[in-house]
Amino acid sequence: MSKIIAGICLASFLASTLLGEGLFQYQHQFILKKDEIGSIFINRKEVRKKATKDNPNNEYLLRFRWTLFANNSLIVLVNYRGHPTQYVLEKKDPLESILIPLLPDGEDIVNSQVYVKIVFNDFNQSNKEAVFDIFIKDVNERILVEFKPIKK
Repeated sequence: MSKIIAGICLASFLASTLLGEGLFQYQHQFILKKDEIGSIFINRKEVRKKATKDNPNNEYLLRFRWTLFANNSLIVLVNYRGHPTQYVLEKKDPLESILIPLLPDGEDIVNSQVYVKIVFNDFNQSNKEAVFDIFIKDVNERILVEFKPIKK
């Protein structure tokens, strides 16, 4: 009996560690109306190339917006570093989130991963607003992040 209780405690601890707040260094929530843009400014700490006139602080920009909500599906347009992509998100796992790598992996593949996870949380029918949760993993603290618009 005690082994079963110990196993349940261990499983709940591992689940809370892997799925909880400890995994992500940055978290934010966007509440966006149709075609309203959510922006994430990413500034690399490890600068390997010279700053340019267009990008003096070596910042990368991730912008996203939604354009259509129909049949419980949300069409999301994402543009990161000038590369546009389109996704269809639904309130079902695994269709509710997008995973975008922000930087190439370093030598330590596990800890040097830097990515953003955009999760379609909810859609408010009365206000016609979509709710997105943003999670950024950056264990080695390779970036600084700024969100715009700021949480309402």
